[in-house]
Amino acid sequence: MAEIIDTNEFKLKISDTFKKTPIFKFNDQYLGLAWMEGEYRLHRHDKDEVFLVLEGHLSIEVEGRTMEVGPDMAILIKAGEKHRSKATRKTLVAVFEPQNIKIEYLE
Repeated sequence: MAEIIDTNEFKLKISDTFKKTPIFKFNDQYLGLAWMEGEYRLHRHDKDEVFLVLEGHLSIEVEGRTMEVGPDMAILIKAGEKHRSKATRKTLVAVFEPQNIKIEYLE
């Protein structure tokens, strides 16, 4: 059955930063929201993931190259790419990734 979620209301319930909170699960994927602020550890995944910035600004270092992602911009991070996210202010990100994604921390 179709379901509508008001992300404006949902984001108010998220208290931790860098914790992806699933909204929808579909097929073997999920759409989650995460508040990001500060810097996350360098890591990589065994599957692709997509970040869509909804509010704020994200700097993402991917394989040593820093990319800037602002509102209404998305970035695809391919499986195996070393990356870390940094937000100098509170930033809301929609995350699309497989439910069974495995993470390897490199620091």
